[in-house]
Amino acid sequence: MLRIQSGKETGSDSVRHSAGLWARALHRLQEAAVNVTAHSVDPADVARAAFRSVATGHLDHFTDLLHEDVVYDVVPVGLRRGRQAVRRYFEEIRLAMPDLVMTMEHAVGDDRYAAVEWRMTGTFDGAPYQGLAPTKRHIALQGVDFVEVDTGRIRRSRTVFDGAELGRQIGLLPSRGSAADRAATRAFNVKTQLTDRWREHHARQRSHAP
Repeated sequence: MLRIQSGKETGSDSVRHSAGLWARALHRLQEAAVNVTAHSVDPADVARAAFRSVATGHLDHFTDLLHEDVVYDVVPVGLRRGRQAVRRYFEEIRLAMPDLVMTMEHAVGDDRYAAVEWRMTGTFDGAPYQGLAPTKRHIALQGVDFVEVDTGRIRRSRTVFDGAELGRQIGLLPSRGSAADRAATRAFNVKTQLTDRWREHHARQRSHAP
């Protein structure tokens, strides 16, 4: 067996050392390959897959596309933090509208962000939604999801749609242009005028105070 003098490694030690270096190098290459694959995923494709999973009711697949600490900001409703909270929100929507139909209009993205324009229709005749009892009203909405994708999964998402329009369609708010809508507008304007007068009155009183 070859031995190297002056305290150096033996031949077998050198082989083991080289094998260890190769093993560590291979491990680093494998990790790099995983990272490259994750980073090379098109965010628009991730957004499309997430949308289709919700639209078809495959919420297990949808949840797999979310980071563990994902933040979903549904602007008219509020924040949902974490995979399970986001999943429960979409379960609530599907239970509230059993005949829900979701259609993706467009999806675009760059190397980190994506946007999905969508439409949805359904009948609010299932379970309650956000504490509201079902009214058996038909709903037709459009909106946009803006998502941030990190290592192939959604890190953050912001959903924007007309919450007031949803309220009108389910009967929570009066229909646009209806007698009730006009009455509410008049009442609001009267309140605003009275508030302005009250503020002006108190401002004058303060200005004349000794």
